[in-house]
This record gives sequence, structure tokens and C-alpha cells, in this order.
Amino acid sequence: MANNAPNPQIPLILTRPLTRARTFYDGLPAEMQARLLPVFSPLVDIVPRDVAVPIGSKDAAIFTSQSAVAAGPDGAGRVAYCVGPATTRAAEARGWQAQQVGHDANSLVAGLISHPPAARLVHVSGAHTRGDVAVRLGRAGLTVDHIVVYDQVLRPLKPAACEAITRESRVIVPLFSPRTAIQFAKTAPRATSICVAALSPTVAEAAAPIALGGLRIASAPNASALCDAIRGLL
Repeated sequence: MANNAPNPQIPLILTRPLTRARTFYDGLPAEMQARLLPVFSPLVDIVPRDVAVPIGSKDAAIFTSQSAVAAGPDGAGRVAYCVGPATTRAAEARGWQAQQVGHDANSLVAGLISHPPAARLVHVSGAHTRGDVAVRLGRAGLTVDHIVVYDQVLRPLKPAACEAITRESRVIVPLFSPRTAIQFAKTAPRATSICVAALSPTVAEAAAPIALGGLRIASAPNASALCDAIRGLL
């Protein structure tokens, strides 16, 4: 049964790992939170691997996600090149001398190629990553290794999220990656209630088959721009 109360809250289905989903929701402006009802349904579980990560004191790490920072080693003052402000802040909190180099994998690769570090680089990532960072940097002549420190295990949409989709006239789903967009499209019921806020055009392309109620693409691949995309769907 749909929510027919005056000015009902719109379900906001959050599919990121739970801690990051809560952080994203908590970062939304208060006036948006007042209009949204968070429904947490992680589509990916982060499962750390028990692996050694050999990064010498004169080497530098590359982090393209906060999950990689969390699953990797402490920085101990070593240098890290990071994608985006959130990953950079996470690396700083773990003791890395973190520098933001771009907002996505492509801009990070371009930045490191244009100003190549002399140090050996180690891309610390999950099993599923985008941009072929280590391969492209290696082809450009940089010394770089790639170490996988966690797996991303796909999960189906939770019943509460499915019920919201079929019950409500509108739900908003922020999606951050093509892989989770594809998983959402596979496991969500098809309904005209689904409005998608996509982090990038690539994510939007993956989500298009299921975004039957509307689709907004963030103007930049960051949380602030995605917040604006969500606001456009309210």
C-alpha cells in the first residue's frame, strides 16, 4: 500500500556497502533527509583478502577506492596517490601522505603520466576495478604493480527494498558503479517507480533498462554532484 500521508517521504534505496551508504546519507543536506526515507540494501559485500602488500618506504601506493584503503596497510608516512577527495581523506586517516590525483581512474592515470613519480607504484584495489590503472601506467613506462586486497561479492536486493519499489509511486536509487547498476537491474522488480541518480554516464548506461521513472546523471563523479542529481528527482 502506497504512503498517502501528506508530504510522504520518498524511499531512497542505498546499495553501497552499509558503512559507506550511511556516510553518504548522513552527508545529505537536512532538508533532503527530511524528504527521504533511507532503505539500506547493499548489493556488494566487501570481503578482505589475507594477502601481503609489499610497499617499501620509498614506494608509493595508488588507491582508487575507500574500500582499498580500508583493506590495505597503514601508511606509516608513505606516499599515496588517490582518486577523489573521500578516498584521499580515508588514506590520510590511515597515515598515508595522500595526494588527490583526479576524480576518476582516467584522470588519475593522465595525471601520473604527465607528472610521473620516480618511485615504484603499487595499485591497491579490489578484484573488480575500472580503468586498467596498472596496465596503462606500465605501458607509459612507470614501474607499477597491482595487488588485490579484497573481493566484492554481489548480493540480491533486500526484500524491504523490493517492497518499496512495488508499493510506492516513486523511489530514488543513487548508483555509483556500472557493476552495482547491472546487479540492481538484475535483482530489482521492474516498476515505473524507479528513479535513478547515476554517478556517471557509464553508470547511467548500465542503469537505463531499469530507470523507468526517471534518470539523472551527476555533473561530476562525486558525492556533491550526485546529491544534486537526487535533488533533481525529488
